[in-house]
Amino acid sequence: MQLLTFGPQQTPTTMALVLRIIFLASVAYLTSTAHDGPLIHTKLGALRGEYLRVRGKTTVVHSYLGVPFAKPPVGPLRLAPPQPVQGWEGVRDATKQPPMCIQDRQMSLNVSELVGMIMEIPEVSEDCLYLNVYTPVKPSEDAKLSVMVWIHGGGFYMGSASFYDGSVLAAYQNVVVVLIQYRLGMLGFFSTGDDNAPGNWGLLDQVAALQWVQENIQSFGGDPSSVTIFGESAGGASVSLQVLSPLSSGLFHRAIAESGTAASDPLVTSEPLAVAMMVANASSCAGTKPHEIVDCVMQMSTEDILKIARSQEFIFMVTVDGHFLPKPVKDLFKSHEFSKVPLINGITNDECGWLMPASMAPPGWIDGMDLETAKQMITPFLLYFVDSDVVDFILEEYLGNGEDMLKNRDAYTELAADIVFNMAAIKLSKAHRNSGAPVYMYEFQHPPRFLSYKRPSFVKVDHGDELAFVFGGCFMKAHVKINGSFTEEEDELCTTVMSYWGNFARTGSPNGPGLTHWPMYGAGEEYLGIGLKQQVGSHLRANRFTFMTETLPKKIQQQKQGPLIHTKLGALRGEYLRVRGKTTVVHSYLGVPFAKPPVGPLRLAPPQPVQGWEGVRDATKQPPMCLQDRQISLFFAKEYNMVMEIPEVSEDCLYLNVYTPAKPADDAKLPVMVWIHGGALVMGSASFYDGSVLAAYQNVVVVLIQYRLGLLGFFSTGDDNAPGNWGLLDQVAALRWVQENIQSFGGDPSSVTIFGESAGGVSVSLQILSPLSTGLFHRAIAESGTAAMDLLTGIQPMGTAKTVADISNCIGTKPQQIVDCVMQMSTEDVLNVTMNTGWIYGPALDGHFLPKKVGDIFESQEFNKVPLINGINNDECGWSVVSSMAPPGWEEGMDFETVQKLIAAFFPNTEDWAIDLVLDKYLGSGEDRIKNRDGFTELLADLIFLIPAIKLSKAHRDSGAPVYMYELQHPPSILTDKRPSFVKVNHGDDIAFVFGGPFMKSHVKINGTFTEEEDELCRTMMSYWGNFSPKTGSPNGPGLTHWPMYGAGEEYLGIGLKQQVGSHLRANRFTFMTETLPKKIQEIQQQKQQRSDEL
Repeated sequence: MQLLTFGPQQTPTTMALVLRIIFLASVAYLTSTAHDGPLIHTKLGALRGEYLRVRGKTTVVHSYLGVPFAKPPVGPLRLAPPQPVQGWEGVRDATKQPPMCIQDRQMSLNVSELVGMIMEIPEVSEDCLYLNVYTPVKPSEDAKLSVMVWIHGGGFYMGSASFYDGSVLAAYQNVVVVLIQYRLGMLGFFSTGDDNAPGNWGLLDQVAALQWVQENIQSFGGDPSSVTIFGESAGGASVSLQVLSPLSSGLFHRAIAESGTAASDPLVTSEPLAVAMMVANASSCAGTKPHEIVDCVMQMSTEDILKIARSQEFIFMVTVDGHFLPKPVKDLFKSHEFSKVPLINGITNDECGWLMPASMAPPGWIDGMDLETAKQMITPFLLYFVDSDVVDFILEEYLGNGEDMLKNRDAYTELAADIVFNMAAIKLSKAHRNSGAPVYMYEFQHPPRFLSYKRPSFVKVDHGDELAFVFGGCFMKAHVKINGSFTEEEDELCTTVMSYWGNFARTGSPNGPGLTHWPMYGAGEEYLGIGLKQQVGSHLRANRFTFMTETLPKKIQQQKQGPLIHTKLGALRGEYLRVRGKTTVVHSYLGVPFAKPPVGPLRLAPPQPVQGWEGVRDATKQPPMCLQDRQISLFFAKEYNMVMEIPEVSEDCLYLNVYTPAKPADDAKLPVMVWIHGGALVMGSASFYDGSVLAAYQNVVVVLIQYRLGLLGFFSTGDDNAPGNWGLLDQVAALRWVQENIQSFGGDPSSVTIFGESAGGVSVSLQILSPLSTGLFHRAIAESGTAAMDLLTGIQPMGTAKTVADISNCIGTKPQQIVDCVMQMSTEDVLNVTMNTGWIYGPALDGHFLPKKVGDIFESQEFNKVPLINGINNDECGWSVVSSMAPPGWEEGMDFETVQKLIAAFFPNTEDWAIDLVLDKYLGSGEDRIKNRDGFTELLADLIFLIPAIKLSKAHRDSGAPVYMYELQHPPSILTDKRPSFVKVNHGDDIAFVFGGPFMKSHVKINGTFTEEEDELCRTMMSYWGNFSPKTGSPNGPGLTHWPMYGAGEEYLGIGLKQQVGSHLRANRFTFMTETLPKKIQEIQQQKQQRSDEL
């Protein structure tokens, strides 16, 4: 019988497993064994087999088990095409089942028990390329019987020859039955998508078995010129693929595909490298290049491979390798480039009627499903086949209004069967028919009685039920026993089905004396309904097929045009996006201009209002990034396992991206979250982020803005010639655009939250301080960056301007001369200056955007007193910051002198003795290199991030505004493997959770798998951030650990796999740096001055 394997919940991995349907035949065996079994001589050597008998026939069947057809695929032959088998001396014992190919053996044990099968379940081994032969022919007889080669199912990750017995079919139909094995899972289908590992090893094993049949089957009484391949589920798909492959041409002459074909779209992957990289990450491989991953897999132990086989995370699929499968399946069907052999192809009438829903549906589903449950069950499954924007259209077709709970239940099982099996079978029949080859289609309409007793009465013929009749389960009595009995009518059905299959194997037509005539599948789409009585039908599931192949594609084509939205400035055509774990359709609009291009005379000038446009603007492409070193973005994308588009750079870069769950024209008035990216004010872009998950999960409108960077964003002479802060003024312009236009996207301009990280957090904090931003936003979130960061806000603009003048060979060093020089630079000149000046740009005290020094504004409380979330990670400088500045080998420890030299850069104009006070506090004696390393990273984090964050929280709290402070305490596991074990939550690690990294699948994808606990952490952080966005200004909500406001007790929330409230975050360090140290320095300076005066 057939098992569909699912976990307790319908996760994306669970949905993928639906595509790897486990095929397990319920066949029973009875062996009558003589000690002197048949002795047969082949080209390769002699075999000693067994004598078998079956019920209802006097024919003696000879079985030969574990016959090798290729060299063991071990050692250097792992991940290699099968090699010709070598012969042997003496007589080989052919009475024992061969080992199964590497798989989770426990699954076979569980399944055999579940469906009442008693059989031998062999151990697993890489040495598994064997086949079993069943023949009614005595040794040395030149019988030339037709041959039937069975390819087992199991989703390409489980199954074996030992699950079947060809004795009944051989005895009743006078044919030679061959049951083959092939490599499964990673060893059978691992691929990097190139010559390093083309993949399809298991399919090549099948080809090798067919070649063995051609060369050796005559020794068993078989006719190599009359070979039929047949299989079910993944075995049926294998049969269909062999029909398509040029490598199999001439190796067989007829084909039977039961409940599985190559026309199932998700069967073939176009991105095998993504799975290969997942394997590399999970296995701690040394590299991620294709050849490095292959080398890693080649060195794995059998236990390593079994661990992967037992996991549900890895889905290994068929690849278009250009060798076995030269083109995509659709292309081969269309061009009729396949073996035009006679074909039987069919399905059961309830392929997903029981085992699949029983494994994943909620308790009580058999009594019906309400509409919401049906949607929750069906939608994640559908998303493996169609885009989310057409899901509702499909649900309406199958469920109707959803009021009938029984109809919802039945629609669920019907839709699953149509998508995985039924539509693919009809596609195959049509393609084969249109090529001129004979096709016979069937629908199996009677389930085995012994299984029906175990199921609800509404279940008809489930996936795999026909196997009991194809293999003559009614008459079996040997290797596998079935706990149950067949009726007389079922005995007759067994005989009928075997006759159809046997006739077809002999003649290419299933018809014969005493059988209901089975017409070919022609223009009338005739098929045979096979049950206790056979009846001819036509146009099998035609209405559903028309819907799926004509109506639905038209709808998808309409949806591909994307949503059309009308704004005050003009119309935009966006795109529909989906995220993991949600049915919400998100509409994205990329590259929306919010200001005039800051080029020509608008370089080094405040942003100007954007002009409208005629017609419909394409909003499906990422905007160019503001001028920066693009290579840095490429580096960080790789470093953080991110797959995304990295656009080219341009001065014309004042664009934003909008993600909204609201449909065009909906007056939804959703909260708005405006993201300001980080990058030290010299790099970054909107395209580095994806707002779709946050929009879908929190029902908010997410806006990602860009602003001028580096020289063009923050160049200043400190006077009216170039006041500076151009990038910050761009941010203000973007916020004004939001106020004027966001309602068109379903957003509420009276409920805007600005949030950002690192330099983006600094920007958020600066916008709070600026009078220009008053009323443009209503809440703020500053992650790992605040305006109290002296490193960015303490830069002297004229010093930077002179550095620019020197690098650029400007004529003159007066402010006006330097400005004229910068205005005349080419884009290439600006890029050259940007790459040669480094991170030396920062906000300027311009008297306009920033009217006073940050400390003075804090003290006078002259800022926007909006609710604030402010926080840090618990190891901000644990890895990336230090890696960019410390000498090689710093991870193993640092000497005191190295730390002293590095830290001096952060204390300009400070005497050595004062720096030593700090080092003594953080490093102690300086003799412990590990303590020096950890003290250095902690000191940097305190200077750059912690102390400024606490300063901001205190200033905001003291003004009377609500503040919520946090410390993130769990790093993404996909990144920890790339870092030393001492690194905790590094700078920027929070972004993966805030933006819903585990659920991304659109503009940004992350290579790697998050744990279930991390999925929950992600949902938690998005909930806190999303709750904060509405007008309450509080992050708290149902199901969340209460997050107290930052008050006199300096409460904060530790955010990790579990949330916990703390107080006085690193208070000792803060007190030391802001009170003890300044006081100590003052005392020493006074003492020095006193001694100097005495002299």
